[in-house]
Amino acid sequence: MKKHYVTFLACAMILLSISIVEFCLYNISYNDNKKESEKELKIAYDSINTVNNDRQYPELPQSWYVKVAKNLNNGSLKNGVESEVSNYKQEILCENNIIGVLVIKKLQIEAPIKEGTSQDVMKTSIGHFVESDYWNGNVSLASHNSGTSVHYFEKINKLGVNDEIEYITKLGTKVYKVQSINKIEDTDWSMVVKKDNTPEDIQNTITLITCITGQPNYRLCVRGVEIYN
Repeated sequence: MKKHYVTFLACAMILLSISIVEFCLYNISYNDNKKESEKELKIAYDSINTVNNDRQYPELPQSWYVKVAKNLNNGSLKNGVESEVSNYKQEILCENNIIGVLVIKKLQIEAPIKEGTSQDVMKTSIGHFVESDYWNGNVSLASHNSGTSVHYFEKINKLGVNDEIEYITKLGTKVYKVQSINKIEDTDWSMVVKKDNTPEDIQNTITLITCITGQPNYRLCVRGVEIYN
């Protein structure tokens, strides 16, 4: 009996030691990613703040979207649209492929946004879906809700309708109010891709997407609509 007790105690000590080591490694990895995220946040603000305040970036008016919707078959106009989007991308990007900053005061989130949604990007930042818009239209973003990577969206399920979301870039700042919170399938890209921008759908929106714990085939999707002054 004593021998079995000693063996059990030894196994328990080994398992405890492994758990402690894993916990330490987890925290070290997360803290390293968090520090890198803070550096990227500083880069974003530095880039935004160095923009000449007198410089006027061309913002597409809502009437422009109506014009596009009525002329979708016009090849030259379509090329102009693609060119405009490309110009916005070049204007909006900061150093290290950083786009800007996302602020959600209710959740105490202030995080850098980087181009792309690869695991490498989202280790330290909120990721921007390249399939979505950058300024006008539907800006779609993703972040983890747990793990050793920074997980800025772990509490977006706490957001409610009319809560505010700020999107800060070199082009300026947009403020959105949460309009809907939904669970979607992980294969549903309709909430991510660029909007059609038809006359009935010309609101600028922001879409936040993250995983749902214990439900690998689903995602939590929060959509906000821009507030116009």
